[in-house]
Amino acid sequence: MERKTIIIVFLGLVTAGALIWGGYEYRQVQAKTTEISQVKRQKAALLKKQAHLKGTVVAANQAKQAAVKAQERVKNNSADSQTVQTSNATMVANITTVFNGLYNYKQDTYPQRQAKVKHWLAPKLNHQYFGGKSQLYGDGSQVTSKLTQLRVYRQAVSGAQLKVLVVAKYKSKYASTKTWNTGTSVYEVTYDSAKQQVTAIDSLISKTN
Repeated sequence: MERKTIIIVFLGLVTAGALIWGGYEYRQVQAKTTEISQVKRQKAALLKKQAHLKGTVVAANQAKQAAVKAQERVKNNSADSQTVQTSNATMVANITTVFNGLYNYKQDTYPQRQAKVKHWLAPKLNHQYFGGKSQLYGDGSQVTSKLTQLRVYRQAVSGAQLKVLVVAKYKSKYASTKTWNTGTSVYEVTYDSAKQQVTAIDSLISKTN
């Protein structure tokens, strides 16, 4: 009887020990599982954060590149605009010089007109105005003329050839009179921007007041 009791007690202790050890192992497994899950979550969060940071860096680089390109476009457009403005200003100045030379003269300065405008007139136009008897103005050696107003209006572009309208207001008188006659003339002027010369002057309207 005592031997049987001892065996039963021993088996009970073994069973209890097994249960205790099994519980310990289970808790260890659970702890490891929880730890692994936490590591996975942390890794996923880290990868997500890295992806977000990478996207932010890429977006920042793209924004920077776009800003640089925009600045270059503005700079180029500004340069182009400045070039056009400079070209227009030069054209207007040269055309103004031509018409000042053609319209502003006195009896004793009439023959000097060619020297004032020759550089800004194409050779053919120079000959047309000053090659012998003028075909456009006739003899003005007995006339005093003054340009009172000049307007230049750009019309069209065909390669280097620019078309402009020129409205010239002037007054003139003969040497034998004291009365000034006023008039207005409208011209279509062709200007070569490459050579910076007037290549044609076509009279459209001419009237005296």
